[in-house]
Amino acid sequence: MNAKKVLCFGFVLLLCSFGLKESPPAEAQETQVTTISGVVVDANNSRVVDTLIKIENAKTRRQVRSDDEGRFRIEVPSGEYQITAEHRGFKRFEFSRFRANPGVCELVNIHLEVEAPKSTQKIN
Repeated sequence: MNAKKVLCFGFVLLLCSFGLKESPPAEAQETQVTTISGVVVDANNSRVVDTLIKIENAKTRRQVRSDDEGRFRIEVPSGEYQITAEHRGFKRFEFSRFRANPGVCELVNIHLEVEAPKSTQKIN
């Protein structure tokens, strides 16, 4: 090969390498996690302890309880989720279509509403 052909071939390889980006393998992309944290409060902004928080989609299901200060923290793979929270005496909280972005700490504060009594008693 003459020097001109080698030089052209090297130039073409150099140009091609600029257009190529190495992306992480598919397994690494799927395992990127999101941290979801927040606080559970009532209508008076008082902390609600021991609330069951569920975060789920078709592939992943996680649950955690709020701590002694009403806080919670959970890690999930990035994706779209439904978040629910349940505590006796309160209406069920539901947040559909929550998008968990990879590598981010998302803040989700949960405001619970008091549940109306299920039955009334007559007093004679």
